[in-house]
Amino acid sequence: MISAVIIVLREVLEGVLLMCMLMASSAAMGNRLRWLPVGLLLGVAGAYSYAVFLDPISMLFEGLGQEIISAVMLLSAALALVVYVHLIASRALRPASDKPSRAVLALCLLAAALSISREGAEVYLYVYAFGVQAGQMASIMSGAVIGTGIGLSFGTFFYYGLRALSRKACLWTCAGIATMTSAGLVMQATYNLEQADLLPGQQPLWDTSALVRESSLTGEMLQAAFGYEATPTAVQLSLYLASVLACLAAMALARLHATKRQETST
Repeated sequence: MISAVIIVLREVLEGVLLMCMLMASSAAMGNRLRWLPVGLLLGVAGAYSYAVFLDPISMLFEGLGQEIISAVMLLSAALALVVYVHLIASRALRPASDKPSRAVLALCLLAAALSISREGAEVYLYVYAFGVQAGQMASIMSGAVIGTGIGLSFGTFFYYGLRALSRKACLWTCAGIATMTSAGLVMQATYNLEQADLLPGQQPLWDTSALVRESSLTGEMLQAAFGYEATPTAVQLSLYLASVLACLAAMALARLHATKRQETST
């Protein structure tokens, strides 16, 4: 049951961190959370569809469908977060406004739906494989409920902690969270593409398993929050850093636009 708690907690925590960041930043930018129920509905539908049709999905692209589609979902969410970081930074550098932004709503909806689809499918497949098929339903379900409860409880404190910050502090904090989340998604996508032989397999640059094992509770939490990889390759590290730099460039571009607006107004 302990392993079920840890595995489900990691999946739930990945989605909860992203959802709380989206909710807090969206509210701080003057947007209502009307996208939330739609995003949840699309995410649950996507997770169920992905899990139910996993066999035909896996047969796509000469048997590499699962890795490729998972990587596409991860990279799409990461790209959406890069654009979202730009919008967060732009709003943080401008006076508060209650005017809603359709771009913010669309990106929140897309990121939420993709995240819930992937994480939800992982939980569904784990429960089905180790609970239903392996005949350990009571143990797995108990662990899944506990892991989900811990993740949602953490998310509640995390959300209200962000909302307790000032508007600018909340937005900049959310921009930082989105940056690390985007990089973590890219790291996971890179691993999937290496598994599909679409990126070259390489020897790891280092191995920190002796310090923090990926299968440990700490390792699972670090992976959920930052995309921790104990044995990263050069390609994984390069793309991880490229994602961080892309988000930093999005912030710099927002600051450049804000400076130009100030110069124009004066």
